[in-house]
Amino acid sequence: MADAIDCIVVGGGLAGLACARELVRRGRDVRLVEAAAAVGGRGATDTVDGFRIDRGFQVYLDAYPEGRRQLDLGALKLGRFHPGALVAGGGRRRRVADPWRRPLTAVGSLLAGTVGPAAALRVARLRSEVLARFAAGKLDPDAPVTAAARTTREALEAHGFSDRFLARFFEPFFGGVFLERGLETAEPIFAFTFAMFALGSACLPAGGMAAIPRQLAAGLPADAVEVGTPVDAVEAGRVRLADGRILAARAVVVATDGRSAARLLPVGLLPAMAKPRADKEARLVAFAAENSPLGEPTLVVSADRAEPIDNLTVPSDVAAGYAPAGAALVYASVRPDWSGDDASAAAAVVRQARGWFGRCVEQWRALATLRVGHALPDESPAARLARPTGPRLAAGLFICGDHVTSASINGALAGGRAAAEAVDADLGRG
Repeated sequence: MADAIDCIVVGGGLAGLACARELVRRGRDVRLVEAAAAVGGRGATDTVDGFRIDRGFQVYLDAYPEGRRQLDLGALKLGRFHPGALVAGGGRRRRVADPWRRPLTAVGSLLAGTVGPAAALRVARLRSEVLARFAAGKLDPDAPVTAAARTTREALEAHGFSDRFLARFFEPFFGGVFLERGLETAEPIFAFTFAMFALGSACLPAGGMAAIPRQLAAGLPADAVEVGTPVDAVEAGRVRLADGRILAARAVVVATDGRSAARLLPVGLLPAMAKPRADKEARLVAFAAENSPLGEPTLVVSADRAEPIDNLTVPSDVAAGYAPAGAALVYASVRPDWSGDDASAAAAVVRQARGWFGRCVEQWRALATLRVGHALPDESPAARLARPTGPRLAAGLFICGDHVTSASINGALAGGRAAAEAVDADLGRG
């Protein structure tokens, strides 16, 4: 093992890149191997006819504490969504605004009946509560959960929100964020996400979400990253590549999705993950348009339960670089419970959007329909109980990823850094 490097990181998504960069910052000799042709994982962005299309609907929340710690946010040239959302349903669009940042618009929402006075008071109390928890350091989305942990729906019902308001706002808005309309996500994840929306803005980097992993990768030595390199198996001190090579290292970090980690690691090392946590799939239909149907950087969430659209955005209204000059890029994220196939998705989206925006949508040109099979891990309380208790699995063997921490960019970055700290501590004792 004399020729072994300090650490091999398997997987070049956000967690793996954050781990590798932190180890380099600590003076460690690191090699990162990634199966795909480029790093980025689910944070990748594709180019189709000059339009930049992210791998599924994603936003970056600029209040993320780990992002502020690890990223140069100014260099990302973030474009920001308006706070709040348009809730579309039954052929109407109702605005729900943040009264702390857009008070006049929020008053309009109240007068229009979108948000009733009782619901507005409950939202204010909920906001105050989660921000107090966050300020006191008592809102850690990556902390272990107990068997008594509540779901988001249970927590909101305990706050007195009616089924009607849940269906009108929380289900379409946070259902789109969590990729599930049942609001089965564990309450700490919801509370942290709610706090991040309250404290900052939903954003897009100029040119697409790939700018985030690209910035992380720029902090690594040029010879530290090897793409197009699938891995067959991992054990402490060794990584076996699909091409037959064996790489040796004093430590190995598996920074893949949960299912891939369970496949690569030695049998029995992760007994709780013998049947890995279910992954939630995302589907996105991207359209080219001559003009934006919105004309403002806002999010449209759908309250039409039987229709395909989960949420709709125009990224070119939010950040530069998403569409060629004189054109607009429209995203429609498809509800996970919509049963139509990919071939019919674009036409179904246009039919539904026509009721919101009129006949202009008939001119939209479908660019791509993307499926992301491992978009988010199951974040229900029961699923979170099956997570590893930390990044260290055994001597010389570590794990990170949002399936270990929490399903967000913040969780991936935090998990990567925590794994690097654990590796560095172990190597320091060696």
